[in-house]
Amino acid sequence: MATYRYRAYTAQGVVTAGTIAAEGINAAIDALYASGLTPFETLLSEAGDGARPSVSQQGRPVWRRKFGRSNKFGLSELTAFTVEMAALVNSGLPLDVSFRVLAGPGTSPKRALLARDLLREILGGAQLSEAMRHRPTIFPQDYLAIVAAGEASGQTGEVLGQIGDMLTKRLEIRNKIRSSLIYPVILLFMSLASVAVIVFVLIPNLSPIFADAGLPLPGILGVLASIPDYWLPLTVYLLGGAAVCTMLWYRITKSPSLALKLDRIKSSVPVLGRLLRMREAGLFARSLGTLLDARVPLMSALQTARSLIVNRYMNAGYADAISRVPEGASLNQAFAGTDLLPPAALQLIAVGEQSGQLARMLIRIAATLDGELQRHLEQMVNLLTPVLTLVIGGAVGALIMQVMSAVLSINNLAIQ
Repeated sequence: MATYRYRAYTAQGVVTAGTIAAEGINAAIDALYASGLTPFETLLSEAGDGARPSVSQQGRPVWRRKFGRSNKFGLSELTAFTVEMAALVNSGLPLDVSFRVLAGPGTSPKRALLARDLLREILGGAQLSEAMRHRPTIFPQDYLAIVAAGEASGQTGEVLGQIGDMLTKRLEIRNKIRSSLIYPVILLFMSLASVAVIVFVLIPNLSPIFADAGLPLPGILGVLASIPDYWLPLTVYLLGGAAVCTMLWYRITKSPSLALKLDRIKSSVPVLGRLLRMREAGLFARSLGTLLDARVPLMSALQTARSLIVNRYMNAGYADAISRVPEGASLNQAFAGTDLLPPAALQLIAVGEQSGQLARMLIRIAATLDGELQRHLEQMVNLLTPVLTLVIGGAVGALIMQVMSAVLSINNLAIQ
């Protein structure tokens, strides 16, 4: 039986410290939770151990401690964390108790660590949105804006539920796209493997026959035959091109004028521009509806929702439309004549303004736009599979025909 030193929160949020004897680190943590404490630091108490392993590291294999631990939050982890947090808060539990549950046994290490960090700041007097704002790599801007609005109106649980639904839909879209891209990716790798076999196996066997006859390899085979001899210059050129593209992209992202021009070009591309406008409109409508539902003043809600628009060119368009609202224009009139919101959305906004249900109508518009965006993305991905099959199959087939033509022409060379 070993002795562990711990620091933990009591039920009143007071930090306490002490020692506990247990068979292992997990048994010590379970005993602390059973006694009503929420541990945030548990260390093995041994004389002379200058660097003691922490809760998250003790009892784990060395290779997992060094390479298997990552505190980076992905969309799936953030979605699960938000859904669990919303369920606990909406069940009537206080915020600190909810985070103690999230940090308790059975939770994944990353979510438990995040819950403990947020709980520490909340017990220190910070608002939930303030604690989350200190972690910009985990919580996006729209997430923070909606949580802050919910806190201001006392509807934290409701807005967390809305955020959980929003993230769940985003996760579904991403998973569907990933699953749809599995076959095209496999097809691409198999085609590259086929080309590699032709270049590094078949062509080297055919080249001596044509060289002895004093004839070049037919068609594109001659070009492919020179690849093994010039792989080093080609690699240098490819790396140089990648470096140039990286520098150019860095310059564009650091220059507001160039970034604005690039966003304008992206928004004017026929298919891509429509999808971008749909995505930004859905984000704007959902954020604005949630903020208005949380009793945030209209202009403050409009400015907050506009700040979440990623595309700089569209952001400027939203700012221009919003500037008409203080002049007396209604929301649907301010966006009329622009391509930022679809006509059907403007009609629903007008109905919402007349009926006093603007917030709910905006959330409904956002759900409709998100569903339409998902359908368009699924159609594009589903169309990508047959197109790639035809293009890659045609290219590989043409290359194989060249090889077969070269093989058949060997008989003519033998006769000569």
